[in-house]
Amino acid sequence: MPTDIEAVPLATYPQVLVMPDDHPLAERPDLALTDLAGASLVAPPPTGPHRIALERALRSAGVPWSLAVEAEGWPLTLHFVSLGIGLAIVNGCVTPPPGLVTREIIDLPAVPYHALHLPSRADDPLVTGLLSEIRTALGNDNAL
Repeated sequence: MPTDIEAVPLATYPQVLVMPDDHPLAERPDLALTDLAGASLVAPPPTGPHRIALERALRSAGVPWSLAVEAEGWPLTLHFVSLGIGLAIVNGCVTPPPGLVTREIIDLPAVPYHALHLPSRADDPLVTGLLSEIRTALGNDNAL
């Protein structure tokens, strides 16, 4: 992070596979990357950080996969999964619609979320109030 920005940790979420609730992998409590061998995935565009990290992790684990379709944003990604086009890896804070379920991928790193502000605003009531509201909205489940 640049020294002129303060990052305040808010929450951390696991990475999960989202799939139809009748998919064979949905029967498992959690998954490993090797469970995705041969999967057709809905993935973000190739230049984005999520896609780059996903490709590196799958390649490092020796997991063959194919691209079902590229989608930008969680709503479109979930829509393609709900249409049966492919499976997707999303952050655990993404709520799947009815008919889809998520399972944690235990060998992928958790995804942290931060609020950013200028250090000079650390004591600003607007900043502290907003951070307090965000933490309250997140609850204690995933808040740092």
